[in-house]
Amino acid sequence: MVIVPAGRFAMGADLEPPGDESPGHDVTLPGFRIHKYEVTNWQYRICVEAGACPEPQDLRFFDDRGEAQAPVVFVTWYNADAYCRWRGQRLPTEAEWEKAARGPAADTYPWGDEPAGEVLNAGMRFMGALPVGSFPEGASRYGALDMAGNVWEWTADWYLAYPGSIYRSDLFGQKYKVVRGGSWNHPIEDARTFHRDIADPNRALMVVGFRCAIAAAP
Repeated sequence: MVIVPAGRFAMGADLEPPGDESPGHDVTLPGFRIHKYEVTNWQYRICVEAGACPEPQDLRFFDDRGEAQAPVVFVTWYNADAYCRWRGQRLPTEAEWEKAARGPAADTYPWGDEPAGEVLNAGMRFMGALPVGSFPEGASRYGALDMAGNVWEWTADWYLAYPGSIYRSDLFGQKYKVVRGGSWNHPIEDARTFHRDIADPNRALMVVGFRCAIAAAP
């Protein structure tokens, strides 16, 4: 895991026209730790074999030995939550995920403010998820990898408007969970650190995985 120190950070963005990332606002978080990589098929299999996690709903990647180090997919939010709890951890909140991705300088991408297609798996460049950590040069300032591209990642939070937002959506409420980070089949713009997307927590998707977090040691 990597350590993200306590303190204030800039969350969201003031875009025109305003979207669900708006308005940009300051959030203060206690320190926490977050997985350096997305959870892999191999790691998730250990939980399945321990009887603490159900198998992914589609096994095409899970049962492929060549995919052992690729992020586990086809897991629901509840599956991801079960895995993190089994490890004595939890899914990161949306704010924690964004802080770990943006770093202390509130970067637009984990590595900085300019898009760089060669340091992430996005835009259908590879036509599938790659082993975690394949782009070390795309790490965030806190050392977390794959926070842009590869697969979307479940967060703990329901999809709600930010404080002070004028953006309205019928999708807000306790129906969809926020996913972050973009994926191999989405454009690089969706991998911006403040970009939000959503998924039904009961659905298991080919392009959604996860990583876990935990409070920092005192």
